[in-house]
Amino acid sequence: MKRRIAFWALVGLAVASAWVIFGLLAWPHYNLGQWTITAITAPSALVGRMMPLSYYWFILLNGVCYAVVGLATELVRYTFSAHNLSTRLS
Repeated sequence: MKRRIAFWALVGLAVASAWVIFGLLAWPHYNLGQWTITAITAPSALVGRMMPLSYYWFILLNGVCYAVVGLATELVRYTFSAHNLSTRLS
């Protein structure tokens, strides 16, 4: 379970890093904070709409958001697998 949550956090870091690299490459005309796809794939972009975030806080915050999503997903998976196991045993 810990590995899966760490994998979720790593994916979040990778997605945010990709957005930062894309933003640096599209420098003169980027407004990534207003794109819907950015808000979906990088939830920390929603915070960046209200207050400025530096790129490293953006990457770390996105990793934390993905880790929380991974934790919730793993808890739901664990609950359903324990429920299925108890119904099979009865």
